[in-house]
Amino acid sequence: MKYKLMCIVIMCLLLVIPNEVKAHPGKTNADGCHYCRTNCAKWGLSDGEYHCHNGENQNSSNSTNSSNQSTIQTKPKKSSDNTLKSVIVDGTTITVADKMQYETNKDKVSIFVETNDDKAESTVNNKSLDIGENDIKINVKAEDGSEKIYTLTVNRLSNNTNIKIIVDGKEVTFINNKADVTVSSDTIKLNYKYELEDPKAKVEITGDEKLKAGDNIVKFKVIAEDGTEKEYELTVEKYTKTEEMVNGVISIGVIGGIGYGVYHTVKKKRKSSK
Repeated sequence: MKYKLMCIVIMCLLLVIPNEVKAHPGKTNADGCHYCRTNCAKWGLSDGEYHCHNGENQNSSNSTNSSNQSTIQTKPKKSSDNTLKSVIVDGTTITVADKMQYETNKDKVSIFVETNDDKAESTVNNKSLDIGENDIKINVKAEDGSEKIYTLTVNRLSNNTNIKIIVDGKEVTFINNKADVTVSSDTIKLNYKYELEDPKAKVEITGDEKLKAGDNIVKFKVIAEDGTEKEYELTVEKYTKTEEMVNGVISIGVIGGIGYGVYHTVKKKRKSSK
């Protein structure tokens, strides 16, 4: 009997003694929720954070708070990489630098560029080339908007092989790159000079010395800046002494005949006027 009475007393004491509940001060609304105003960090809350003290709403509040925290994240910084990885001109890889150079004899080249950052954008102001140096700008724009400009200087080589040749003070007229001239029997070396239309071209001359009587072939090979070659052939006829004497007699005879004719005509006119 005493044992039963003791058990009853213990059970009553357990019902009377309150359970310990950890809570921070502040009134709650009908849902058991409110905003934290003081000592929030002590309870693991942020100042002004809305939360609930019952289990269901507390989980909901924690879930909402966690969702907000995951949503409010620092955006990743955009890349400022505006550099080039490679430059390829007409299949040839060029060493990347702020200023690059390339030579060609074409009027336009193909240019392929690749950036180090896949998010960067590149533009190339490719264009038709003039003879000489042509600056082509390559603009690289990084993800954050910063830009860098590279310069590719393309030197278009000339293929000009035009030449003017002057022999004994007279310009030679070439037809299909061939021409003929005559020189005196005393000529040992051809007396000539030339003018290149493109000063960057070069000339190789053969056969202009030790001329013999009769026909001599003198060749002017013009090599353009880009390596293009064109040959001009000049046939030089060197008179012999005999030919010069005969030509001299004929010339005198012709001149004398003309002179006599003029004299006779003038004399007849004088007679008729008397």
